[in-house]
Amino acid sequence: MITSSVLAPAVRTTVEDLLARTTAHDGVAPLDEAARLSLTGDSAQHLLLTADATEPVDGADRAGALIGYANLLPDGTVQGMVDPAHRRAGHGTVLLRAALAARPDAGVWAHGALDGALALLTGEGLVETRRLLTLHRPLGEAAPLPALRPSDLPGLQLGPFDAQRDAEDWVRVNAAAFAAHPEQGAMTLEDLRLRLAEPWFDAEDLLVARQDGRMVGFVWVKREDRSAGADAEIYVVGTDPSVQGHGVAGHLLGASLARLATTGAGGVELYVEADNTAALSLYERWGFTVAGRDVQLRARAEAPGSAGTGGA
Repeated sequence: MITSSVLAPAVRTTVEDLLARTTAHDGVAPLDEAARLSLTGDSAQHLLLTADATEPVDGADRAGALIGYANLLPDGTVQGMVDPAHRRAGHGTVLLRAALAARPDAGVWAHGALDGALALLTGEGLVETRRLLTLHRPLGEAAPLPALRPSDLPGLQLGPFDAQRDAEDWVRVNAAAFAAHPEQGAMTLEDLRLRLAEPWFDAEDLLVARQDGRMVGFVWVKREDRSAGADAEIYVVGTDPSVQGHGVAGHLLGASLARLATTGAGGVELYVEADNTAALSLYERWGFTVAGRDVQLRARAEAPGSAGTGGA
């Protein structure tokens, strides 16, 4: 087991290769965006499991070949993967126990809620504490959009994001909108800049709402594949608490979906907490249905409401 806070370029490439193989095999990525971004820099702790000198890897005896990886972010989030060719040999257990030894309060994600991952985590005594749903909606003639209902907020104007003008306002509105969200609400100006530097970013896909010149909401679309018929992602929708209940989120979402429908997107997906009833109601009104789920688990003593937590 190798533990490091910085990945050399060659090692990062091997992790990315393992990520690609695992994603292709499982049909779901084992690392989310924050974990993938942390492969550069020194913000995360990286646990790397390599093969023994005598263990065949990809048909050859290669000492030190990477067969497992776990990522531990500063907020305690853990995500990991084991090479599909080397599963059911205890490697996942080794990675999990090492991650929990480093961070006993870790929240461990099982992306896609795959049976094997859930069996491993629950077998080690972890219990579910969060569930993130993937919602999907087709676009096109077979799935027409409902009529856009304007917000009842007077003077509301929509326009594209301008990094120089809007970056600090975006961080402010995002923090207020997601104050109770453990990841989204903690995003900093530097976190935003990292995403603005990603090859998929397009300022036209980040729509902001202003009232009397003050940003009060936004909807951000992520399109990694811009070919005709490819799905887009509603990356995040947020409104300042001062304007919630005035239809701003629905107006932003509807305007974004209408734009996507005219630019050739075949469908739209998004992620939402399973207990966020207000957001689920909004998305259901716009025709989204559940298409998948991610589950986060913690050690029983760390789970909210469990023994040792005082029922909080």
